[in-house]
Amino acid sequence: MKSPVVMFTHFHKDFVFNHNSSWVKACYAGGTGPYEWHPPNNNGEFINVTDGGILKYKKYYDTTEQEFLIAMGQQATDCYLANENYDAEYYGVGSYRRYLMISDSITELGEKVTVPASQEMVNHLTSDYQMEAALNYFKFADVITNRPRIITQTIEQQYLQYELSEYWNLFKEGIVKTNPSYKPYIKWLTDYNTINYEGVYIMRKDLFKRLVSEYFSIMEHIWQNCSEIYPDKNKKSYPCSEPLPWRYPGFLNERFVPFFVYANALRTVNVPLAFLN
Repeated sequence: MKSPVVMFTHFHKDFVFNHNSSWVKACYAGGTGPYEWHPPNNNGEFINVTDGGILKYKKYYDTTEQEFLIAMGQQATDCYLANENYDAEYYGVGSYRRYLMISDSITELGEKVTVPASQEMVNHLTSDYQMEAALNYFKFADVITNRPRIITQTIEQQYLQYELSEYWNLFKEGIVKTNPSYKPYIKWLTDYNTINYEGVYIMRKDLFKRLVSEYFSIMEHIWQNCSEIYPDKNKKSYPCSEPLPWRYPGFLNERFVPFFVYANALRTVNVPLAFLN
């Protein structure tokens, strides 16, 4: 793939996509052997990201390979892209129904815009026109991501309202262990109430690779020290309202990406998030 920007979109179900985009590509975590999944549809090429390094973390999970890959979700694509060396200056990731409205950032005032899940809309959001708009922003920015929202609690309080505290506390420990220079910035998580969730972003390739490396270092700290790797409410009860608490790798990644941007004082352009519905 030869493009100054590459963006990988993670799929776990059938959904509309523009397989003719020059810079946005569809991905899925296919698994191996008896756990092999198939692409969500046969409408175009899907990159199987399973052989991109994610399976080395399966050793922490006493589950089927399929359960592990579902738990990792988009982070399997993050891992794959971070281990690839495409001839591009900027790497980005997102999910099958979330895109950045880069060229529409001036006219769209909202932080999140619901748009039709049509072929025409997806073609627009993945067009070369969007990539050119991104390159114009990158003349003075390190990161393009979705606009933040203001919440009525701190980032930490909001997380703990729904999720298990054990993984959150180990997450904060892991951040400092991975990069001790981040210690003063932990207050961004505990005392601040503005954040951009949903994990759609494009940044310089070197920054992307460092972000993903640090994230998985933090996750290994969690997996090595937590009491349970895969909390499953089908097997026992847990003190949280989240119905699928085993999804914590993705929930923590949603908080780590903006933390990484903040702690490294990266120059950021925030654009609306397009949600296909």
